[in-house]
Amino acid sequence: MSRSPGSSHEAYDVVVLGAGYAGMMAALRLGRRRLGLRVALVNSNEQFVERVRLQETMVAPVKPRIASLSRYLRRTNVQFIRACVVSLDPIRNSVTIEEDGSPRTIAFTQLIYALGSHVDTDNAAGAPEHAFRLDPGEGPRSAAALRAALHEISGRPARVLAVGGGPLSVEAAGEAKSTWPNMSVTLLSPTSVGDFSSAKVRSVIRRDLTRLGIELVDNERVTGIESDAAMTASGRRIPFDICIWAAGMRAPAMARQAGLQVDAQDRVVVGTDLRSVSHPAILAVGDSAHPNGPTGAPFRASALAAAVSGVYAAEQVIARSQGRLIRPFSFSTFAQAVAIGRFAALFPLDANDHQILFVMGGRTASVLRSVLIWLVLHFITFERLLPGVQTWPGRKRAASRSAGQKNPDRLARNSEGA
Repeated sequence: MSRSPGSSHEAYDVVVLGAGYAGMMAALRLGRRRLGLRVALVNSNEQFVERVRLQETMVAPVKPRIASLSRYLRRTNVQFIRACVVSLDPIRNSVTIEEDGSPRTIAFTQLIYALGSHVDTDNAAGAPEHAFRLDPGEGPRSAAALRAALHEISGRPARVLAVGGGPLSVEAAGEAKSTWPNMSVTLLSPTSVGDFSSAKVRSVIRRDLTRLGIELVDNERVTGIESDAAMTASGRRIPFDICIWAAGMRAPAMARQAGLQVDAQDRVVVGTDLRSVSHPAILAVGDSAHPNGPTGAPFRASALAAAVSGVYAAEQVIARSQGRLIRPFSFSTFAQAVAIGRFAALFPLDANDHQILFVMGGRTASVLRSVLIWLVLHFITFERLLPGVQTWPGRKRAASRSAGQKNPDRLARNSEGA
């Protein structure tokens, strides 16, 4: 660690904000000692949060597979700073953080913005106050608070309403009904429940939701949430004891507040090099990024896509520090899986992210989904042990360079999957 000339700021070659799948992979790849880079990883939580397992925390706390990031990173060249990010100054290349209640400023030459996303409650009045969401942390409407509320009403017939229709709401509704069969669970969608992929995928998802006994309500858009009911655009009033809101995702407002160019969901607009189009010293990855050009396939939210984007951003940082250019980011995953309580839907994808061949449902798909999640986590562990060695499958898998332009808004309709 050093200090920038004429400044009292702690200075790093690279600061990574956020230790999710993308941020962790970026920091670990940058932490190779032979590179000689001063790398700081800033995260508010000591534990690594597996976002794709958040629906499991509705039932019971999930034991973290990386319980201490500071211990996990101890033998690497990455300095872990457990702190909240307060603000970003892209003009002075600095970040203000709050550590143990005390603010301080750290400077960077390059920054990787990997703060992820949270459930968007801005599109319905009353949702922030009256609806729970699958967000990590201990907030009053977080997944932990939802768990407490569900256990409180579990001894009686209760009404649970999940709003969204995409993967996140499917996972929430499925988990609730699988755990508490006596509860009345309704899944409400502004389009058709499960309408985020092919007709085959939608059919399997709807079949398994119905097998669990979940009521599916299609083509109803929620306009407001009261303390005990949801109001829809058609005039319906749908009562509930607990409402789980899962109607879209939004990145943190920090980038917008700092003056970076962002999209309507506050994701940083980046080029195909994942650098901010307005502030090139800043790269954005995972759910925090919105590429403005083709990336081989639609850049949707998933754990694997986030991890690979983190690897690529690290390689971009290294290339710039060495005066080199590298190819644009291109990635397409091989499969997607959606949890449905004790069931799941798992399906292979082509290079343009379209479902192909078959769709597996039921308990077998649930087991295979757990294996996929385990593999993604162990890609991170392998990167820690042998940084820079592994080549990611699908990193250059693209049928055409224009594939990402076929459905540029798909990210907004998909929540994170395996």
